[in-house]
Amino acid sequence: MLHVRMKHGKGDPQKAANYLLSDKDHTGKLRSVSPEILEGDPNNVAKIANMTTRAHKYATGCLSFRDTEKPSLKQQQAIMKDFEATFLPGLEKDKNFSIAWVSHYDKGNLELNYFLATTELTTGKQLNPFPPGTLQHEFNDAWVQNTNHLLGYEQVTADPMKISRSNFEQKIIPLKEAASQICQQAKTHKKIRDNLEEVFKSAIENGEINSRQDIIDLLKEQGEITRVGENHISFKPEGEQKAIRLKGSVFEEGADYNKLKEQSKEFQQSKNNELTQDQFNKNKEKIDRLKQTRLEFFKKQFQQKEKKVRTFGPKSMKPKNSGPPKAPQQPQQQDQQQSKTEPEDAMAAMKRMTEEVNKETKQTLKKQESFEKLDNIKSEVKKPSDPIVVKTSQQDQKKSVDHNNGPAISAFSQIATGSRAVLISVQIHQILFFKLTLELQIGNLNQYKLSDMIQIQSLKQKLAQLDQEIAILKAQQEQAAEAELINQYANRFNNNFGKPKFV
Repeated sequence: MLHVRMKHGKGDPQKAANYLLSDKDHTGKLRSVSPEILEGDPNNVAKIANMTTRAHKYATGCLSFRDTEKPSLKQQQAIMKDFEATFLPGLEKDKNFSIAWVSHYDKGNLELNYFLATTELTTGKQLNPFPPGTLQHEFNDAWVQNTNHLLGYEQVTADPMKISRSNFEQKIIPLKEAASQICQQAKTHKKIRDNLEEVFKSAIENGEINSRQDIIDLLKEQGEITRVGENHISFKPEGEQKAIRLKGSVFEEGADYNKLKEQSKEFQQSKNNELTQDQFNKNKEKIDRLKQTRLEFFKKQFQQKEKKVRTFGPKSMKPKNSGPPKAPQQPQQQDQQQSKTEPEDAMAAMKRMTEEVNKETKQTLKKQESFEKLDNIKSEVKKPSDPIVVKTSQQDQKKSVDHNNGPAISAFSQIATGSRAVLISVQIHQILFFKLTLELQIGNLNQYKLSDMIQIQSLKQKLAQLDQEIAILKAQQEQAAEAELINQYANRFNNNFGKPKFV
């Protein structure tokens, strides 16, 4: 078994999910065996990955098994679980991270493909299970070796004297049926590279090549050196249009060839042999140590501060320690004191606040009624006492009162009475309280959890409907206030400027 990490992660996550679930491979050919989802949902992972604006949205890779390695379904589940516990220690699936596993059999061997959204669900921060550096490669190699040892599989080891292929050649060479010029050129490069590998390996073992410069001088005789990097040499053979990049430990700057010869001998001796118990224990210690380091990092990175629960009830007051000790309270008094300090339930608090608003509204109406009586008395006192004008009779006054439905009052007093505008204002307050409860519910939900995402969307739709209702009620309130003002001014005019009667 081998762990292969893909370099994808910046593109569209949905395309990665579609590839894992597609009946066609990357060449467009129909897969001989359809993909099978083992755990999670790639489409949900893609949705979560798309929620971030960061460049790196997801991580993909596969655990590739040989044709002869056929783990059972239980073994596959155990491998996937151990993989998550190793590279994501201390984090819980579907709570801290979202991952999906899909199996592919179309190449003749088993591939367990994983698709991980690199977003921690509780904080929305970047989640990187594979940080860069050589330490991560050692971590990965140790886990692969111990897993193969436990399953009884052959170890996957690399000859340190081997020349590695470029990414381009790795993609082109397996396409046996391709016949383009690029593919033919890649095959030629592979043959040249393999021949050079054998020549350099033999020369290093025999002591004919002792440094990197010896290789450069030898290659100059066979063609052109186009570039010399820290870990590679680009070489263009005579008659070739494209340079070959020779990459590997042999071509690295400052390579110790004596050490490489010893490692190559150990590789030849240990090839296809099982992992020793001593090597297994060393790998386990390394895995445990690195897991603990990652666990502490994740805990520090994603630790959430304790949020204070917002309540609408009275604040609990702690008794001061100063003064003589008080006598023990009776059980009934203790229960009453606890009930006073305990925070109210959200719905109960909303009901209590609504009752308080209604009570305040009634008190305001009573005050306005008293103001009305005072205005009425003042208006009667200020009426002109012209001797020419004869006061209306008591019968006419009754008709005037019946006609105007009350004494003359100010505009604010007329609107502040138990009118339709005030009732609409109470309705608006009730809707605002209900809107506040919905906003509190949204604040308590996790915006990165799929079930909570659906609930948040539903609550936001309700909030939009409430906003529309408030806008309609405000328009009705303005119309009612204008109508009441018109009636008030008309009544005031009739009371103060009625036609005088002469004797």
